[in-house]
Amino acid sequence: MLEYFKICRPEHWLKNIFILFGHVVAWALVLNFQWDASLIGVAVLSLIPACLIASANYILNEILDAPFDAVHPTKRLRGIPAGKVKVKYLWWLKAALIVVAFLLCWWWKFNVAYQTALVLLLLSGLVYNVPPLRLKDRAFLDVIAESFNNPIRLWLGYYALVDQHHVPPLSIVLAWWSFGALLMTGKRYSEFRFIGDREVSGKYRKSFRVYTETSLILAMITYANLFCFCTGIAMAVYPVLNNLVLVFPVIIIAVIAYFRHAMKEETARLEPEQLLQNPWIIFWTVVTGAATIWLLLTDTNYARDWFHLMQPVKWG
Repeated sequence: MLEYFKICRPEHWLKNIFILFGHVVAWALVLNFQWDASLIGVAVLSLIPACLIASANYILNEILDAPFDAVHPTKRLRGIPAGKVKVKYLWWLKAALIVVAFLLCWWWKFNVAYQTALVLLLLSGLVYNVPPLRLKDRAFLDVIAESFNNPIRLWLGYYALVDQHHVPPLSIVLAWWSFGALLMTGKRYSEFRFIGDREVSGKYRKSFRVYTETSLILAMITYANLFCFCTGIAMAVYPVLNNLVLVFPVIIIAVIAYFRHAMKEETARLEPEQLLQNPWIIFWTVVTGAATIWLLLTDTNYARDWFHLMQPVKWG
């Protein structure tokens, strides 16, 4: 049973913490920072169906990737290529997780927009893994498709708290998508260097036949710039977000820490999932989150007051 549980990858449920970003967007732009115990309860419950669907996608991923995992230095020890589990039972487990997830949606009365986002999360696993489309094998499209889970998680958090008639700003959706693409490209870069053999890496993941270290670095730079550009638009357009301009120096430091860690020689020997476990990346992420919440809750528009001092000065 333990091997079947491992294939559900509960340790990866931590990725669904990105749903909290959707909660914060709804809380700031729609709910005017109002909250109570029931709202917090709904926010917590909204994580559960997403975790179950994520596990269903991980099961599909492991089933379809088993032949490729068999040539990977460490993934060949996973349950299917190592012969520790039976695939037919995994299909039943996947179906059960999907049914329970949507039953919980019905029981907890999540609106149609939340349920639609949950369906998109499920479909993203199919588009990413299932032939003939299987975007996982297509260079650059693999990152774009996988990082699309970030906007989906944003919508899950957003629509858990507000009704379907509200639409989150496109600038914020695109910023969150770009941020996910940055993280996923860093993961690809780490994995590409971890395998260290172009022939072996091409057998494991077809997109690695196209990728180079240079192209992956350029992609990371592109996604980092898109993230900052779209985030800047949102901060400028929505007065309630004006103060977040002051978080940008911290965001830049966090991105630099991520780039620095991804490009270290020793990082090439790490599994890609370990890339985000660097203490400095975690530290600056927490600092960014804390500064964001504080600046959202303050009554003073520091951005307006401080940047007013940077306007042209007339002498005489």
